[in-house]
Amino acid sequence: MRLPVVRFKYWGGKSIASVGMAGRNGLKRDVWSSKMGFVLASIGAAVGLGNIWRFPYIASGNGGIWFLVPYLVCLALVGIPLFLLEAGQGYITNHGFFQSIEKSRNVPFIKKRLRQAIGLLPVAVNTVILGYYLAICSWTLWFAVSFLLGRQPTFASMQASFTPLAAFVIVFASAVAVVAKGASRGIEPVADKLVPLLFIFLSVLFLYSLTIPGAVANVTGLFLTGFDSIFMPRTWYYALSQVLFSLSVGYGIMYTYGMHVKSGRQIYQASWEIAGADTSASVLAFLAITGIAASIGISQSGLALSFEALPGFFEGLGIIGALLGTSFFVLLFFAAYTSVLAMFAHTRASLAFLGREVNAIVYAGLFAVGAVSILSYSPLRLEIFGARVLDVLDFVFGTYLAPFSALAVVIACAYLLPHRKIAEKIGVPAKYSDAFSFAISRLVPVALVLLIIFSHMSGLY
Repeated sequence: MRLPVVRFKYWGGKSIASVGMAGRNGLKRDVWSSKMGFVLASIGAAVGLGNIWRFPYIASGNGGIWFLVPYLVCLALVGIPLFLLEAGQGYITNHGFFQSIEKSRNVPFIKKRLRQAIGLLPVAVNTVILGYYLAICSWTLWFAVSFLLGRQPTFASMQASFTPLAAFVIVFASAVAVVAKGASRGIEPVADKLVPLLFIFLSVLFLYSLTIPGAVANVTGLFLTGFDSIFMPRTWYYALSQVLFSLSVGYGIMYTYGMHVKSGRQIYQASWEIAGADTSASVLAFLAITGIAASIGISQSGLALSFEALPGFFEGLGIIGALLGTSFFVLLFFAAYTSVLAMFAHTRASLAFLGREVNAIVYAGLFAVGAVSILSYSPLRLEIFGARVLDVLDFVFGTYLAPFSALAVVIACAYLLPHRKIAEKIGVPAKYSDAFSFAISRLVPVALVLLIIFSHMSGLY
């Protein structure tokens, strides 16, 4: 099944990047030095805190190891097609996400104002999430440095201090500097170093978890319960939402990374490697974190586990605990920081056409969002509507609006932008082109609509 094709008019204009090889329009553009550069950068964007702390407690509450069944199905049918769609359209258009949607002439009866709204939503959601994600990234840096200095940090001691604000300034300034250098000279060198180290630290944590008494029994027990959860709609809701969260699709981030791909055919080849690495990180984190949590005998999860229970556990292990604590929070920092770079690059690329003055305002807004998020977990305890600012932002933008953002990306990339030859240009084998077209035009939009409907009807919000 093929999508209807409507005439599309390309527009002139300079590419966002200005260095690198000659682009398809004759202009120079910034490209990843190789397919591996694209793969590592994309893995860095995908593997974040969602893999290390969110996946373990989401999986634990929805079937344990059996959660992987609906997760892998959603990954294959929704996650990977959406990744291919986003990255492929970025490669083809070679313009920022918002500007591409605004100036598109595909489906001409969709008025400019509506196209602007569709193009702006994912960029806005990504930008606000980036603001408070910078704060959480700063927490991980603060904990890592504190463990390294032998200070035995706790979440309570962090909230009693303003020093995490200094960590936030460092993370924000360094991210601005790295992203300003572009894909090949800024993000790629950082990803080349941090992504392999991330997996090394994660593997060390996993291997340590196997040394805990009863570890083998804990792993074996994961297969003995939870199978019936596969047949529950709630499990599929969490599986789909985790795929979007973990693979960093649905925000336009991979659209921006696709702009820097040297050859479109690299995208299909790389998609399975990226999805495989992302899933491996989630499974390793699940086995390690649940094993450690079981040994501690706690039921805490998510941020509570990462920032409250585990620091206390490491503290009780003496020198080994100091090393493990440092390693664990360095791992979290690497995971968070590479995702920060991806989100930052997407916001920068999408709004670059607005000029320096507007972008300076956006950067100032980002800093403000991150700062108030940090200060909401400080002695100031900044709150809004009776809840901490960071928590409110995470609920509105990270939970409630995220499915709408993904739906906007699908509508934009599968309908508002030209799509007839996208499968061919990104290297999808001809025998799968019809299935790919069906997935991006029918399956993915329907899955996202059902996700939104189920979220509201079930009261999960």
